[in-house]
Amino acid sequence: MLEKRTSMPRIKQTAMAVAVTLASCAGALGAFAVPALADLGGASGPGVRAAAIVNANGFVVRSKGVTGVRKIATGQYCVRLDADINAATTVPVATTQWTGSPWDSSIFVRPDGNIVCGDSRDIFVGTGSAAGARDTGFHVIIP
Repeated sequence: MLEKRTSMPRIKQTAMAVAVTLASCAGALGAFAVPALADLGGASGPGVRAAAIVNANGFVVRSKGVTGVRKIATGQYCVRLDADINAATTVPVATTQWTGSPWDSSIFVRPDGNIVCGDSRDIFVGTGSAAGARDTGFHVIIP
């Protein structure tokens, strides 16, 4: 006895064809995708382009949108942002870490513009106290 074959409804065939086409396009485009934002320590920061917690020695505890931190002198750090973030147009905000910071701690932050750090993708962070420059851990965000 021959079985009667039922064909897929036309709408279902079209939906399947679209799904297969999209899946193959996504696979082909994956080779050309822009690299994901750097997350040195895997921080989550909804609503911010970049953020980092940095220890006094320049070690990044966790971050989002930050590709590295260099400690260039006592109390002076260069925070390198992802290539898709224009440091010159940012308004960086920083604060000293609660632990290990004296009460009279100061922190200064600015987009570097090649002045100290040597690269336009860097944010400069300076830490210290009334006595002068001092290595201090900090938190920085770039909204």
